[in-house]
Amino acid sequence: MARPAGHSPKQSPYPRTYPDGRKVWVARYYDRGKASYAKPRWHGYKSTFYRKRDAQRAIDEALEQLRGGPDSPQTIREYSRSWPWRHSRSERTNKTNADRISTVLDVVVESRPLGEWRFDELRRRHVLALLDHMLSVEGRAARGAKAILAAFSAMAEDAIGDDVALRNAFAGVRVRAGDPRVRKPQRRIRIWSFADMLDFADAGRAEVRAKTRRPAEGRREARPRFYPARDYQAMLLTPGFTGLRLGELLALKGEEFDGNTFHLHNAAHEGKLLPSSQQKNHERSVPVPPTLARLISERVGLVESEFLFPTPTGKLWRERNFYRDVWLPAKAASGLDPTPHEFRHSYITNLRAAGVDDADLAKIAGHGIQTLVTVYTHALGKSHGRVREIIG
Repeated sequence: MARPAGHSPKQSPYPRTYPDGRKVWVARYYDRGKASYAKPRWHGYKSTFYRKRDAQRAIDEALEQLRGGPDSPQTIREYSRSWPWRHSRSERTNKTNADRISTVLDVVVESRPLGEWRFDELRRRHVLALLDHMLSVEGRAARGAKAILAAFSAMAEDAIGDDVALRNAFAGVRVRAGDPRVRKPQRRIRIWSFADMLDFADAGRAEVRAKTRRPAEGRREARPRFYPARDYQAMLLTPGFTGLRLGELLALKGEEFDGNTFHLHNAAHEGKLLPSSQQKNHERSVPVPPTLARLISERVGLVESEFLFPTPTGKLWRERNFYRDVWLPAKAASGLDPTPHEFRHSYITNLRAAGVDDADLAKIAGHGIQTLVTVYTHALGKSHGRVREIIG
């Protein structure tokens, strides 16, 4: 019986007989003229079957997937679109993961973009090919490549729970520290002294800002422009003298400072308040040194706001606006080039070197002791004399 007009002819498996007399059925089908083989996970990813009906089922399922059937296995690209709301994390984490994954979905792996693969089709060699592309072709730093693989691994684990995958090909893939393909060196964390951080914050005083020339915005200006005479000295000093993360600094409310201690509850990201999480403990108490406490109390001319360090209109800072209007002018005026995160590392490193208890410091910083020691502590190179003195 002829098939109705407009329908593709039915695709069927073909038989194969081995020299020993065994007969199998091969689940081969054609997609736009190109031969492909159906290898369903329920058959161990093999395309040969002892029963014709099983081979036919495999072909039908593969064709249904090509047509976008409702129960068909999803490609990595398709699943990545729904992953953030299927397994919601914090808004910031969701955006970070989505950005990392999207950057490599079009990388061609064995003649097919990574996003067009299904999770269960991927093998370790495919992930290693992706890693090689990131390091050798794109020139990514080892840390950046690791972060992308970690995002894919987390997504694959969730896909297993959603019955979209049976295996995680990204799990366990490592980048060796001495990998010769790594051309971009990891950015070195610089440790600043408390005196350095105080000098940097001095560039945020109103009178200094009023003399700090603003960069030209892509055009020749008739006369130089300067920054508004607003006092941001205390705000600039806070990361270095309390070790707060930038998001915690921006989210600080006036009621959370009692004149001696910050009592944190939230962080901020892209103009929104974020609650504490298991990875980052934003609910904690942080001692405020007298120098910083005095600067906070002496501020004048601030608009009314619930936030301790508000924007000129009393609102919550966005990160890009903070860098543009507060941090970058201080860099230009001071001649120093730190980052807020380097100040957090410096705070922890300097206090540990001064003998502050690890358990107390970890609680203040919002980290576990192991992370405090292995990630946030750096050598200061000041112990050589003490070593010589002890040994004699």
